[in-house]
Amino acid sequence: MDSRGLIELERMPFKQRLTQQYSYYLKELDNGYMMGREGFGPVDKTMKYKDLHTDEFREVLVFGSNSYLGFSNNPYIKQKVKEAIDLYGIGSGGSPAFSGYTRQHKELELRLAKLAGHEDAVLLPGGYMANLCWVAGLMNRNDVIVYDKNSHASVINAIKMAGVPFYSFDPDNLGEFEKIVQRIRQRDGDSKQIFSTVEGVRSVDGSIIELEQYIQICRANDVITILDDAHGLGTVGATGKGTLEHLNLIGQVDLRMSTCSKALGAQGAFVSGSKELIFLLRNFSYPYVFTSGLAQPTIAAISAALDLLENEPQHVQNLKSNVRYMQDALEAAGFNIMRGDAGIIPIFFDKDGHVRELNKQLYRKGLFANIMEYPMVPPGLERLRLSIMSTHTQEEMDRVVELIDSTSKSI
Repeated sequence: MDSRGLIELERMPFKQRLTQQYSYYLKELDNGYMMGREGFGPVDKTMKYKDLHTDEFREVLVFGSNSYLGFSNNPYIKQKVKEAIDLYGIGSGGSPAFSGYTRQHKELELRLAKLAGHEDAVLLPGGYMANLCWVAGLMNRNDVIVYDKNSHASVINAIKMAGVPFYSFDPDNLGEFEKIVQRIRQRDGDSKQIFSTVEGVRSVDGSIIELEQYIQICRANDVITILDDAHGLGTVGATGKGTLEHLNLIGQVDLRMSTCSKALGAQGAFVSGSKELIFLLRNFSYPYVFTSGLAQPTIAAISAALDLLENEPQHVQNLKSNVRYMQDALEAAGFNIMRGDAGIIPIFFDKDGHVRELNKQLYRKGLFANIMEYPMVPPGLERLRLSIMSTHTQEEMDRVVELIDSTSKSI
């Protein structure tokens, strides 16, 4: 189904939409539906994935994983997890507000907070919950939020759930963003607190916003800033601390959200900020107060990943080298890409619907990649999205470029 078909589908009454959508799903199954590709084995640069039409699992090259540094299968991290299980057991036994908070949780929160130059942090089970946490814990209907139009679905859902008045802005047009916050200030004076959130590394294309200018506008208009750096931690910055380090802006935003399930290779997420702001989240944000604390093996995995970031800089440097190598190789082959500094490389194609068929055929030929289509991106801007890992070899990257080139030309 192309973007026009999806738009028409969204306008149908529910029962008609359900019938149409399920019918389309069954038809797609016959053709090798790509949703929920089933893997087997350690998360790594090559993995076994289930064939679309049989029960056979076969090895494929993985260029669609967020484990940018290859930490999900790192021997040091796995050993630390085993030791933690022997010392502390498995689960946390409750929410952080009751029995599910330990010294290991506190020590990890403080380490994560320092990455952004902050005083404290709270840990959540995942990025979705982390975004629910800061919206629900800080805002109510008397405030207003101006959010990045590229924000993750969890941010938008959280805003709707909290009933916070909202505006969206294009991070590529900060002049318009400034006009929006100035209009709110002129209309409401100091009676409303303005919040604003922006992605550091943009998930759809790997680009990085003009963050310094954004922060200056926010400070001039008393706007509390929240940086979503889910794809920045571990991928950019001299030591992998993320977008703030990359732009020499550590300590310059009020809050930072990032995940531990991408470059850190584990699970969970965190929000860091001042003692006062984190106090509000720790005591009044339901997604934190009423969610079980992270399990001890997960705490150990995240802590060990931070050890590697601090002591083995080659992981981050290898990722940066691989990203540049892959960008050069794709451009040399004539592909239309967007160059960025993080681990994401989008490849654009002119024909609507091309990337879906391309990705299906690439999977059959042994390449796992992802695509972004409407409504994740605007109609006409569909793309194949490659995620580069520090552990990929040049031979593997050359093989991927050749596969994409030959397969795309054959469609």
